[in-house]
Amino acid sequence: MPASRSRTERWRDCLQQIKDRSGGIEFTVARPGIDPEGNSGDLIWRVRVIRFDDAELVVEAPVAMGNPIFLGEGIEVVGILAVGQNRWMFRSHTLGMTTTPGPRGMMPALRLRMPDEVERCQRRQFLRVATAEVKLPDVECYPLLDPQSAVVAEVACREAILTGKPSSVMPEVGPMFKAKLLNIGGGGVGLLVPRSDTSGVNRSKLVWARFDLRPEIAAPLGITARIVHTHLNHEQDVYAGVSFEFAFHAGYRPFVADLLVKYVQTLQEKQLATRRAA
Repeated sequence: MPASRSRTERWRDCLQQIKDRSGGIEFTVARPGIDPEGNSGDLIWRVRVIRFDDAELVVEAPVAMGNPIFLGEGIEVVGILAVGQNRWMFRSHTLGMTTTPGPRGMMPALRLRMPDEVERCQRRQFLRVATAEVKLPDVECYPLLDPQSAVVAEVACREAILTGKPSSVMPEVGPMFKAKLLNIGGGGVGLLVPRSDTSGVNRSKLVWARFDLRPEIAAPLGITARIVHTHLNHEQDVYAGVSFEFAFHAGYRPFVADLLVKYVQTLQEKQLATRRAA
């Protein structure tokens, strides 16, 4: 039996390994068909595996700045399972919310239908298989030279998103480097910086990051972020663990949290509208 096929058939063992290590899987709310407006990427949530059996897979609820995001029953999702350099993808749907014991009492959790099978991603295709494809959002990153200057830029960004009118206001920054948004979790986000731009990661721990999540969010989301840790992957790209920084503008935090919640709500509403029209 070829090694790749053997690993695919043993994916449940890999899932058990992830659970035993208190690890997580990733998932995104599936887009309903082709969006005529186009889209820049899918927001992927990283969530801890709590338990699973033949019928369902229970994971912690996705969060936005510590606030849980609730998904309705029957919402289609695309899941991603990663162990080392191996990645598998699968389609599933939500079975509703539940609760589970957490470090501070009961916490919300999400029930997913346990997939019957998964497909192994080819290394060059990264997040694409025969039945599903996930596109990583683009991120523009700029070394932040004056953190206080980001406050005015964040205020302008908020106005741009609320009105749908682009803003050209920028803080005092250095040269831009590009990245992809890999995932978002309770502690921050993961960025993938291609090796052609990795020199930019070392210029400053504080960056001005612009996340493109259109059309669900009307304009790019600009936010101050702190690079917490980095490491090279097997292709010499840099994975950067990043946390959002609100010390200079505390009032921006609830706006960003609400925005991410509304992003997921919008995708759910699009799915339901597509089903009603079918």
